Amino acid sequence: MLDEIDHQYLLILGFDNARIIDPEKTLLLLRSTAAKAQVQLLKAKLIAGPEHLRFAARNALYSFRSKSPRSKSLAVEFLLYVSCQRQISKAIRLLGVEPTDRQVLLVALSESKEALQELERASGSLLGEADVGLVQIGSSQKLAEIQRSYGVSKREIEAARFEGENDSEVLKRLIVERSALLDVQD
Repeated sequence: MLDEIDHQYLLILGFDNARIIDPEKTLLLLRSTAAKAQVQLLKAKLIAGPEHLRFAARNALYSFRSKSPRSKSLAVEFLLYVSCQRQISKAIRLLGVEPTDRQVLLVALSESKEALQELERASGSLLGEADVGLVQIGSSQKLAEIQRSYGVSKREIEAARFEGENDSEVLKRLIVERSALLDVQD
């Protein structure tokens, strides 16, 4: 999935059966494949859909272009927004890929569409076959895991629900709101 956000391209790839023995080394290899891209690997089970990633990317770009980004790289800035965390160590603990993780998302930002296309081609040899549906909240188990990890209670979901919204739609919206609140918590 390739989107354009604020003059940057956003690549989102899901891998359902990734075998990553050394996540740091794998991330370095992916980053070396596309030097013009800011690359991040995330636990797919804790992402509430493409909207979650798009909004985090937009906020990270805005923050990084401002005079006070929280980090020195756009990839880390993105990680902070997608995790709804202010501290890098907490963001890594929440969404960082571990050797036991099989469902992984590769997310990258770049001004160069070609760099992301090259990264997409190279990622298959490192991570396996892509699965486009992995980014969605496709099960009640994933919904519950996201709720628990981001600290969203059932009561909060019920209180925030608009008419006709299902639980996953409400949860996506609440997580996007938490990400946006990072800017006003300083």
